[in-house]
Amino acid sequence: MSMDGTYDPLAPEGAAPGRSAYVSKKDVKVVAIALVFLAVLMYPVIRILVRRSEKARCINNMKGIMDAINQYAIQNDDKFPPLYDTGSADEPALQASGAPYTWASDLQEYMSPRVSFKCPSVDPEEVTFSQDSRTEKGKFALTYGMFAPLSSFNRSLVEDPDEAILIGETSNRGSDNTYDPKPFVDSAGHFMPYDGMSIGWDNDNFDGNEATKYVTRLAFPDSAGPVFKKEGLGRHDEGTFVLTVTGHLRTVKPNIAEVSRRYGNLYGNWPMPLTAKRHR
Repeated sequence: MSMDGTYDPLAPEGAAPGRSAYVSKKDVKVVAIALVFLAVLMYPVIRILVRRSEKARCINNMKGIMDAINQYAIQNDDKFPPLYDTGSADEPALQASGAPYTWASDLQEYMSPRVSFKCPSVDPEEVTFSQDSRTEKGKFALTYGMFAPLSSFNRSLVEDPDEAILIGETSNRGSDNTYDPKPFVDSAGHFMPYDGMSIGWDNDNFDGNEATKYVTRLAFPDSAGPVFKKEGLGRHDEGTFVLTVTGHLRTVKPNIAEVSRRYGNLYGNWPMPLTAKRHR
């Protein structure tokens, strides 16, 4: 129907006289405001879901790493992999890729393609790198470290294997204000670029003694003081993940970094085997 009441064959059926069939700018603005408001409300929920997904993937990574360690041990006299290949002063030797050849490099051939050596929750500066064993100049991201005194050690000889920690989430070179008082250095005394592949002692990377109080490089933000509070932060909401020698996955708080003693020897979560070998 036209404005004068006559029939208009081109007019939309049911359209009200004098009203536009198109969406107005005001309508678009209202819809946009509603969408932004909805996004603001949904962000915390989305973030929680993302963190849960990252946590699940990290757990899957660590289980895959433990499976690879077990396969490696079966083929290597029941021993854990060496911590790293050495240079002239027993420091980690940098390969053609610029990264050291580490325990993780040895495990590559046993790893499932569905798992990774990198936790999806990490910030870029936390990542260390390891030489890719399959190519001369390749390297891969690594955010898990091996407890140095257990490297190359026979797993059947570890005391309290259900309590002794073998693998943990780490941060490289004190990133995220983590505790790293004993960084690796080369023969000239220069800091090495990557040390997150290792969990060591606060006064020596391998040999604990009466002065030893803490372990290093665990992924506990703001622990550099050292500050290892029971209620402190971890990489994930509940804490930081570690694997025991028997493959048990635990979620731990910063106070796990404190060492215990029995008859003058370090024990429990951080054992000190007398026959430990640090590298190949």
